Amino acid sequence: MYEAPVGHFSDYALAFMARGDRPGLPGANRPVMAQFMVHGFAGAIRAWLNDPSATKNDWVDASVACAPAWWAADANS
Repeated sequence: MYEAPVGHFSDYALAFMARGDRPGLPGANRPVMAQFMVHGFAGAIRAWLNDPSATKNDWVDASVACAPAWWAADANS
């Protein structure tokens, strides 16, 4: 189960970064950045699913708190 979202979100993260229109997007190795991010998000999903007391809002709040600012720079546009 873990590898399926990692593979999907890794491709998404690379495509997202390839647009390159985010302020503050670092010039670091993007495949490495994608793996770092998606394993973190997948780990957060696993932790959320394994904690019966955790709510969807707990997962969303934690994900937003850990996401880099450039990821959501224009999320509302």
